[in-house]
Amino acid sequence: MPETSRAGCGVVALSTVLATIQQAMHDRLCAFWSGAHRWRVALALVVASLLWGSLYPAAKPALAATGPMQVTFCRVLLAFVSLGALILLRSGPGLLVQQLRAHWRAVLVLGIFNFAVSQILAMSAQSLLPASVNGLLNNTHPLWVAIASALFYPPRRPGLLVGGSAVALLGVGVVFLPDLVFGAENATDLSPLGIGLSLAGSGVIAIGTGVGRRVMLGGDPLAITTLALGAAILPMSALTLANGGFDPLLNAPGDIQLLLLYLGIGCTAVNFALWYYGLKHTSAAAASAFQYMIAPTSVWLAALFLHEPITPALGFGTLCILIGLLAIQRGSITRGVAVTVAAR
Repeated sequence: MPETSRAGCGVVALSTVLATIQQAMHDRLCAFWSGAHRWRVALALVVASLLWGSLYPAAKPALAATGPMQVTFCRVLLAFVSLGALILLRSGPGLLVQQLRAHWRAVLVLGIFNFAVSQILAMSAQSLLPASVNGLLNNTHPLWVAIASALFYPPRRPGLLVGGSAVALLGVGVVFLPDLVFGAENATDLSPLGIGLSLAGSGVIAIGTGVGRRVMLGGDPLAITTLALGAAILPMSALTLANGGFDPLLNAPGDIQLLLLYLGIGCTAVNFALWYYGLKHTSAAAASAFQYMIAPTSVWLAALFLHEPITPALGFGTLCILIGLLAIQRGSITRGVAVTVAAR
């Protein structure tokens, strides 16, 4: 064989080897970054759920000192101001204007439903039901999201998705079991109207999750969260004026005002930004499942900071929630086409 032919064959072989090595390195890097991305999304959803869990024990003293509408208004206003300032420093007003033009309908739905309507339903149900019953019913929204996902975006294992949601919901019920058994002394405590209002609030949250999932696919999570908070300020201002006004906020003690600051920035601005970031990068069913962690988190924190009792049911309920959460994550993988594509 001529020397030139041998040299040509050597070059081709070397090129093939280098191309194979390059492709292998590319595949490994893609797998590494894909895994890291999944962990970032999961971490964002976990932190968001933990912050939501801290909302209830942190809000308890603030609610007693000011009122439910005042606390909600303060959360909305502080979150809007803090996230708005961050976006203006990061991107200027152009991003907010562009996102509002592109997604104004979804912004109105998210703002009014997630902050105004759900709050009205929850507070109305709270006046008719024991807190434990209202907490359990209001935490059923991930189950509705899982059922809707199984019906409209069939996963590979729909039974695992819905079954995991049911197990996690059972865990939420077990967490509240002592109050459910001993809190309602007679049947009149379980008002049918209160049950309907609480379940309606759960449905509103589920609808907001579906809307949020769709709009976040083509939008900026931080900007849309800020705009939705802005849309909620006017209705919440009216509700606050109709229920005691703003004097309780202005005259609150210093420690209560610090709690309100945490509720507005930590439990609203940060957690909603993390929640919508996670919702942008995973399915609605998989993201909603993390909210089952809210109930045990709030009970554990209440025991730690408010010295409320810990029961064996809390540990067992937390275990059920974790098992259900793992099942939902495995069952939420769609069949054939990813949910991210189907939702578009």
